[in-house]
Amino acid sequence: MKKYLAIDMGGTAIKYGVLDENLNFSVHDKITATTASKEELYDEVKKLYDAYGDGVEGVCISMPGMINRKKGFAHTGGAYKWVKNMPIATELSDYLGVPVTICNDAKAAALAEIGYGNMKLITNGAMFILGTGIGGAIIVNGNLIDGTHFSSGEFSFIRGHVDDKTNRKDIFAQTNGVAGLKAAIKAASGLEDIDGLKAFKLIKEENNQEVLQGVKDFCFYLAHHIYNIQTIIDAERVVIGGGISNEPMFIDLVKEAVDEVFDKAWVPAIPKPEVMVCKFQADANLIGAVYNFVELQDFYNSNTYNY
Repeated sequence: MKKYLAIDMGGTAIKYGVLDENLNFSVHDKITATTASKEELYDEVKKLYDAYGDGVEGVCISMPGMINRKKGFAHTGGAYKWVKNMPIATELSDYLGVPVTICNDAKAAALAEIGYGNMKLITNGAMFILGTGIGGAIIVNGNLIDGTHFSSGEFSFIRGHVDDKTNRKDIFAQTNGVAGLKAAIKAASGLEDIDGLKAFKLIKEENNQEVLQGVKDFCFYLAHHIYNIQTIIDAERVVIGGGISNEPMFIDLVKEAVDEVFDKAWVPAIPKPEVMVCKFQADANLIGAVYNFVELQDFYNSNTYNY
């Protein structure tokens, strides 16, 4: 059975795992990220390959930045600020002596859903990863849209209003990132620094209706952005990930907010997409990096492959 070494290069930690084509992990761990230089990062990847690479088909990397995954070329690298227009996959492949692919981390999470999760066999859809900002991806005709500059799905920067050219408080990252949840709860309850974990504890254990209202307001903002994107791509399904999506009550509240926004829209003809949680959470980037690797081997080996 084929196996792969997957590496998710985050800003603070590098997750890695060896998994087979049935997504069974035989190795699964993480180390502190090395972001200072290319040489240090490549050496860390080499150490992981030397330790766990025996018999693998190749190395499958997920990383931040604007990535041309078909060419293995990183235009930017997020926390890896030294990454500027670099053929990382080719360089690492030469260094390690095995095939290497790279993919943007949010798009890797989407590929995990497309290949093995809740976007499998979905023709048109979108994925939203709620974190510090809003990661995501768009799927059209069954294909992940990379974009001309490989920045498709950068939902963080969508504006909510146009009446104030200098206002950044209404961008998607501000209304529905971690800070947005805390702000919505504070506005409704007066409580400071309440994250998702604390919020649902207060709702469930203390029946705190003000905190619940804050979460509902947060979900309404999310539904507002889902509506805007739906008018463009006509998705049959959207999936939501990020730490807060692990709470089943949250997804129920999002569905209620989506119903409200779409049912009260002044253009009721816009079809409402199905809303689901992502199947994969913490391991999504590793699994998606493997799917990217497998798909790209077909792409490289076929003149007719259209991905």
